[in-house]
Amino acid sequence: MNPQSFFPPDQIERLVTGNGRFVADLVPDEALHCWFVRSPIAHGHIRSVDVEEARRAPGVAAVYTAATLDVPDLSFALGSGPEVTGMDRPVLARDLVRFAGEAVAMVIADRGPAAEDAAGLVWTDIDPLPAVTTTAAALADDIVLFPDAGSNVVAVSELAEGPEPTGKDLTEVTVEVAHPRLAPSPLETLQMLAVPQDGRLLVWCGDQAPHQLRTQLSKFLSLPEETIRVTVPDVGGAFGMKRICPEFVAVAKAALLLGRPVAWNQTRTDIFLAGTHGRSQHHKVTLTADASGRIHRARFELTTDTGAYPHSGALVAEITRLVASGLYAIPRIEYHTTICVTNKAPTAPYRGAGRPEAALAIERAVDALAHTLDLDPADVRRVNFIDTLPYRTPTGARYDSGDYRAALDLALDLVDYDAVRADQERRRHADQDPVGIGIGAFVERAGGGVESGEYGSVEVEGNGRITVCTGSTAAGQGHEVVWRDLVSSIFTVDPSVVTVVAGDTDAVPQGVGSFASRSAQIGASAVWRMSELARDRARDLAAELIEASPADLVLENGSFSVVGVPDRGVTLAEVATYAEASGELLFFEEFYSPGAQTFPYGVHVAVVEVERATGITSLLRMVTVDDVGTVLDDEIVEGQLHGSLMQGIGAALFEEMYYDEAGQPLTASFATYVVPGAGTSLNLTAERIEHAAPSNPLGAKGAGEGGCIGAPAAILNATIDALTPYGVTDLQLPLLPHRIWEALKRANEKGAAR
Repeated sequence: MNPQSFFPPDQIERLVTGNGRFVADLVPDEALHCWFVRSPIAHGHIRSVDVEEARRAPGVAAVYTAATLDVPDLSFALGSGPEVTGMDRPVLARDLVRFAGEAVAMVIADRGPAAEDAAGLVWTDIDPLPAVTTTAAALADDIVLFPDAGSNVVAVSELAEGPEPTGKDLTEVTVEVAHPRLAPSPLETLQMLAVPQDGRLLVWCGDQAPHQLRTQLSKFLSLPEETIRVTVPDVGGAFGMKRICPEFVAVAKAALLLGRPVAWNQTRTDIFLAGTHGRSQHHKVTLTADASGRIHRARFELTTDTGAYPHSGALVAEITRLVASGLYAIPRIEYHTTICVTNKAPTAPYRGAGRPEAALAIERAVDALAHTLDLDPADVRRVNFIDTLPYRTPTGARYDSGDYRAALDLALDLVDYDAVRADQERRRHADQDPVGIGIGAFVERAGGGVESGEYGSVEVEGNGRITVCTGSTAAGQGHEVVWRDLVSSIFTVDPSVVTVVAGDTDAVPQGVGSFASRSAQIGASAVWRMSELARDRARDLAAELIEASPADLVLENGSFSVVGVPDRGVTLAEVATYAEASGELLFFEEFYSPGAQTFPYGVHVAVVEVERATGITSLLRMVTVDDVGTVLDDEIVEGQLHGSLMQGIGAALFEEMYYDEAGQPLTASFATYVVPGAGTSLNLTAERIEHAAPSNPLGAKGAGEGGCIGAPAAILNATIDALTPYGVTDLQLPLLPHRIWEALKRANEKGAAR
């Protein structure tokens, strides 16, 4: 099998013409299929797993448990999260199960339905243990999930930076903000095909970081990296969940043991039961401010529930802390973080990864402060916004460029803030259902770690084609279009002559991947820089060919010519051929690291109407003003905003993973876990302001996550703004109708009691 054969060359439009090639499209007829047997209970001792009847079922090739699969536990953290000891994750549960849905066995058969049927014949004998389903229960440590660790606490950290407030007549306001557990819902579930061939392991997987997956498979399978090839075909969305998971290791190991291709197609139910979830944080925020609304201190107490295994979810709390102060110049920041495990599915970075939680916490607190001081929420933001950039926050973030007040002013003008306030008064006097307006100002850390980098190479070939290799692997963001257009603009050629190669560890020598809104600012910058080097070297060679000074040459339509003498020229293809004859390739590569993060930001404003009789919240308008630095492709940036915004609306109005006291998930399908759909109306006004990022040559900042960061805070603040006159001053997401109806009822009863 040759993975390159699955990709039609120069066919950018393949996804809209039905010619996309996803992992499930690549599974050969001779492949075996696997099905994972999952624990029906959240916490218990495994007494036995009886697989004999399943082994005898028609079409079954093998059934594996932890004892027979024989792979090491997963013991790693992605990024710079806290060191985790004593909480390793087995690929298949061994001795204990720690969440409902944890894999305890895998069945391999010649067809998917046969594997599923045989999985129903696997009998698990598990002695139930009490489930830990809340952070309060986890922190009590009465029931410890990892006896060797001795505690359910993964890590505790403290930060206190900046001068203590010294002014008199200061006001303190405290709010508590819950960030519900969310289930990422990409169009394409997790998919993997593993093929042992000619002494190598070929893997096709919808993964966000193929080189990282290769390294991890090498570690857990004890194989040299050069014997593993990971190829990422088209991917139907990722949102942070498509990274290393136990199932990937199991599928690869099974293929090696059986010497045959093995495919896994994750079911939609499995995403809810055992896929990594997002958010699941709780903040207590206390602001200390003077009568003008100026904030002198912000104190945060963050508790994070990482679910049963903390490895990649644990780092999200650190990202939340980094941008805790939002767009505000707060001199003193105090931050206490506690990370713990519970008997729920593990968490991991999910679109925004810590920034939506930070924005929701600080924005709710700022609105509560404005209400307490009887000030307009917009004015409190203006007085506290950072006004000089770059700016280093007490948490260590270095905000790079922008104009925060300009973004706020533009957003308020676009929504016609004064008119909405006037409509509020009119409705109140007419006893009509109320409207509210809310602001969600936010900053986003983009690019990954400060030291993060990405591979890029450019080669001009003798046939006139240009090949670009990039370590940034797309999951539906349109990298191929952007990289192609960037390169074609530098060489002044038709984009059709540019081929972009990505997502193949054999074709691309190194790479980091696509996550943390990093691809354009780092991956595209690497390609841009190498394209400029290749163009400049081509100019020097062209000057040799036509015996002219390089300074006298102009590049137009893929040809160098002397200024003013268009007939005296040479094409890029001819230059590349000349270079090859001289023993030189027009090939340049680098692993580029800008040495800095970028900090895109925005101000989102929501206008909502609340139906008092039912508690239904309707989003009437959404205005967004974002600064993502230099925009490389208007349509793609707009599409990224729309997709992210709908996820933010879902988090605000519909979405939450619910568990009962026994640790059973109650929302395991789209029948009970509601996401925005085609019927979700959105009256959107989207504008941008541009302040180039100083850290990379393109000036680009991350553009993929702003909507899901700013929208929840704006919608929540708008809803509370609408209901404050009726005595409702606190709500938690999601804003389900029964919650709002009950809050109104309680407020009404409390008012009547007075």
